[in-house]
Amino acid sequence: MQFLNYFFASIISYLGLLAGIILVKAAPEEQRPLGKYFEWLRKIILLLIFLFLVFYHSNNPIYIAALLICLVFIIFVEYKSMNLLRKSMIIYTALGIILYLSSKNTNLFVLESSLIFLYGLPAASLMFSKKG
Repeated sequence: MQFLNYFFASIISYLGLLAGIILVKAAPEEQRPLGKYFEWLRKIILLLIFLFLVFYHSNNPIYIAALLICLVFIIFVEYKSMNLLRKSMIIYTALGIILYLSSKNTNLFVLESSLIFLYGLPAASLMFSKKG
């Protein structure tokens, strides 16, 4: 893929945050009852991001080592008691590294970009305040 394709795919994958905010703005009354489902959806998509990365790079030990470091880091961040905004900033940094690691394989890059977009929907919906 060319540089421009990677650039636009990266930008679009992180627009899931904006789409999540639009989702909450469109239906603010659904934010509270769907909160626990958004939290589960966020964790499931994060797990899928790692599973697909392991599936595509199962024969390369360098990628597996980098993935395990990112995974341990994200698990530590996920279960440490801090607000969701701070968690998401750290997790999105790790997702950027994962997006870079997946850029060698076009199919994996498209899949990871899509999953990062889908991760942004519940993450932004949980972060966005109804009063804001």
